[in-house]
Amino acid sequence: MKKYRKIVVTGGSGLLGRYLKKVLPDATYLSSRDYNLLEQAEIRIMFNKLKPDILIHLAAQVGGVHHNILEPVKYFDNNIIMNTLILHESFKNKVKRFITVLSSCVFPDLIKKYPISENMLHQGSPHKDLFSYAYSKRCMALQIDNYNKKHNTKYNYLIPCNLYGEYDKFDSIKGHFVGALLYKIYLAKKYKKKSITLFGDGSPLRQFMYAEDLALIIKKTLENNVYDNFNVATNENYSVSNIANIALKACGATHLRIKYDIKKPNGQLRKDIDNKKMLKLFPDIKLKTLYEGISEIYNKKFLNYE
Repeated sequence: MKKYRKIVVTGGSGLLGRYLKKVLPDATYLSSRDYNLLEQAEIRIMFNKLKPDILIHLAAQVGGVHHNILEPVKYFDNNIIMNTLILHESFKNKVKRFITVLSSCVFPDLIKKYPISENMLHQGSPHKDLFSYAYSKRCMALQIDNYNKKHNTKYNYLIPCNLYGEYDKFDSIKGHFVGALLYKIYLAKKYKKKSITLFGDGSPLRQFMYAEDLALIIKKTLENNVYDNFNVATNENYSVSNIANIALKACGATHLRIKYDIKKPNGQLRKDIDNKKMLKLFPDIKLKTLYEGISEIYNKKFLNYE
């Protein structure tokens, strides 16, 4: 990694940001308490004060699929405004490196070939349940590509599969799937229930990555001066049903029965992404298995409160 004066990370208090702080401790980490990234005036104050050479943009309006369905305007407007202002001001203030993180939901819902490679980004529309969020993130990719093409900048984006970690939102509605699942298992064990209920029928396929592993890949992207856009994912691709059973085993809760509420939507049935480019860039990377990651999180977050 070239020697720059300062690295600034937006979304520093979020799931990924808190892991990144462990591996890049000398960066400046910002949260919504520091600056309102929906206001251009505050973003300009931030740049004038901190003068970053590298900006890692993690801040976003994020949440689970069901909250996305409830609040589509918020997920589109807030992300479009934030991303556009941050990117515009980064270029205006001569930021040398700009890295952001998208989401695998940016890829088309209906696609003929799996796993999905990076060049398939614009080959169809995202899934309807995450349409607003997905398009706001897809627009960010288009903006970065255009800045690089027009101004010869060295900006890039990473497209990860689903993330989980100990700093997730452990909430049945607002949380991501793994966080919500672990919370349901914890409550069922605590109150001696016999089952947990999941939305849909358990058939959709999902890749999940421990967020700390993505933080390490961001660090390696900087250290190795990688300017490519690339997918970030594990080789594990399980059905929701299999993930739930892995979680029950990892949490010592195999006695619980899994019920499915088929009146609730499944979400996208499949969206596994190709990690060949990532493995070529970082052939020595070692990623936690889903079982290892869930065991670690449950032991840290819940075991002492059962």
